[in-house]
Amino acid sequence: MGHEIDITNGKTVLTAPKGLSAFQLKVIALVIMTVDHIGAFAFEIPLVMRNQSYLRAVGRLAMPIFLFLLVQSIRHTRSKRRFILRLYLAGMGTELFVTAMNLLFGDRFRYFTPGNIIFTFFYTALYTVLIERLIESVREKQWRTLGLCVLGLALSLVPTVIYLPLLDGVYSLNGSDRMTFLLEGLLNSVVPSFYLMDYGIGAVILGVVMYFAGTKKRQCIVYAVFCALCIAGRIAGSFGVDFDRIPSFGFFETFFDYSQNRMIWALPFMLLYNGQRGRPCKWFFYWYYPVHRELIWLFTQVFFPLG
Repeated sequence: MGHEIDITNGKTVLTAPKGLSAFQLKVIALVIMTVDHIGAFAFEIPLVMRNQSYLRAVGRLAMPIFLFLLVQSIRHTRSKRRFILRLYLAGMGTELFVTAMNLLFGDRFRYFTPGNIIFTFFYTALYTVLIERLIESVREKQWRTLGLCVLGLALSLVPTVIYLPLLDGVYSLNGSDRMTFLLEGLLNSVVPSFYLMDYGIGAVILGVVMYFAGTKKRQCIVYAVFCALCIAGRIAGSFGVDFDRIPSFGFFETFFDYSQNRMIWALPFMLLYNGQRGRPCKWFFYWYYPVHRELIWLFTQVFFPLG
């Protein structure tokens, strides 16, 4: 259903639906993400350094738009299991690509291992499906399925619990820098813990709640309330409330930040979503995400190296 039918003067005219399709929103988010990563990874360039705060401010809109689109994808995918597996493999591929780049260029420039937003999306989709199945199993009294869902939720925490001890084990080997970074990269690629995710557990919770909100209107209300709470948290912090003592996997540090509060401006783009898929581009984001970051980093290190 890519068009609306408009009958005028006895003639049927096909008109494009108002608003933005998922494809158009994804393109907008890709551009915003690229702007953000230029500010994050190319700050040695004088022009970027002078405007870094503006670039990063614009970039606060990218994650929420992608998260909103992820929620729509989960709702409409033909196979949620395959969708989750694709996210996991894409996250693993991103980590392996970063590891390969570190091995090739780390000695000459510097090692570069940023967070992985795809693993954030992986956990969002995983928890959404597990919680949805858990609710259905309770409703239909399918106790075996209920037990499997609870087990799945418990097992999903294992990577985060064992990640730091395993990482300490890697560093305790006292091998060469290349071997250490290789082992760390391999660990990161197969153990997607909360420590590796961009935006952390807060983005996962937001995505799950938006999914169960159902309609676009309710999803946007959930998002607006989340942003309002984050703004309130920042204001409370400015009046001396100390959130550092509360363990949060970086939630308060990330979402109570003044710059991150600008994510509220992603709301108009969500409201413009017209429910249409648009042009399919299933794999484009998965390879564009790691490649463009590395290209920005390499360009900066080659032409604007640190003194």
